[in-house]
Amino acid sequence: MHAALTARRAAAPAADAAFIDADIALHASVVAAAHNPVLTDLFGEFVPALREGLVALLDLVDIHREESDHGDAAHEALVLAVESGDPEEAERVALAELEATFGRLKGRGRA
Repeated sequence: MHAALTARRAAAPAADAAFIDADIALHASVVAAAHNPVLTDLFGEFVPALREGLVALLDLVDIHREESDHGDAAHEALVLAVESGDPEEAERVALAELEATFGRLKGRGRA
């Protein structure tokens, strides 16, 4: 997970498809940490649609304009929660990050 987090950080400045691929790889490592083959297979099947959606999201929202290290703290907190075996914290971090992203999208619709 730490190698995937490092790769995500390295790709972040570009905010392009390579960043999306690094972000997905990080999430895949989190899924793999669950040691649940069904979840791992399900995530693998979902990746193409997820990637397409996230690339489209980059076109909608300039995530790096306001926050050059978008989501880095949350992704690090997620890795730490998974490493420490704290599913409640991992859930809290993931939900907070999703809510922040949805908030940005909702705010964009009002502009």
